[in-house]
Amino acid sequence: MVTQENRILSNYPLLLRRHFGGPKVAYWGHGANLQSTAPAGLREGWKRYWLTHVDWWFAYTGMSVARVAGEGFPRERITNLENAVDTTAMAADLASIVPGEVDRLRRDLGWEVGRVGLYLGSLYADKRLDFLLEAADRLHAVDPSFHLLIMGDGPLREQIRNACAERSWSAWVGAQSGRDKALHLALADVLLNPGLVGLGILDAFVTGVPLVTTDCGIHSPEIAYLRQHENGLMTDNTLDAFVAGVRQVLNDDAYRARLVAGCHEATEHYSIENMVRNFRDGILGALKT
Repeated sequence: MVTQENRILSNYPLLLRRHFGGPKVAYWGHGANLQSTAPAGLREGWKRYWLTHVDWWFAYTGMSVARVAGEGFPRERITNLENAVDTTAMAADLASIVPGEVDRLRRDLGWEVGRVGLYLGSLYADKRLDFLLEAADRLHAVDPSFHLLIMGDGPLREQIRNACAERSWSAWVGAQSGRDKALHLALADVLLNPGLVGLGILDAFVTGVPLVTTDCGIHSPEIAYLRQHENGLMTDNTLDAFVAGVRQVLNDDAYRARLVAGCHEATEHYSIENMVRNFRDGILGALKT
């Protein structure tokens, strides 16, 4: 089993030996270079050529399955891994938090009342942090009790540090982990990520804090886990639509309750245990071909 990357030269002898009675070979990947914004060219053509020259495929999500099958690889030889990470520790941390701790954190931030929108993730360009800040400005203008909490670190930390210093109703707390991360998530009413969404969607599920994102076209395969109006919301890729979507989550209690219930349901499905079972079943299937 090897990852589907053009630059891994050790893959090619395995792929060639396969044609002459060598060991079976399986790919693990997306089916395309998702991070490339350049037009399809030689590199993507080379990737597509080798895509069908393996015995089995382990695809990240249903989105990856569709892409691989669309290139002509037999659907019955594709395993949908439903890529995940272990969230049991976070669930345990959340369960250990008592309301008084959340109230104390709110007071420490100087936010006595109001809804909290949380951005959780790395601070880099694909997360569209300028869009996030402008959306937060609009949300605060409509509702002065709205607060923006940013948790994470990365190359754009100074931009975020300065932006929060200019907005008394916002705070940057850097990267957090373990129980501290869970405590900040417990304070949030909605997760805001107008840019690239990946495995971070599992944070929304395990905490029951609905995610709002945009149809920006740069998401990782895990965006396939978002069920529109069921466990999250993807708006049109405009500030107006994003702000309206966030306001709906914050102000429509019945709608938000539906999303929260959907998050809890999703966390039962997208787990490391299920991913391991999918891996096992795929390996056994590949050995039988």
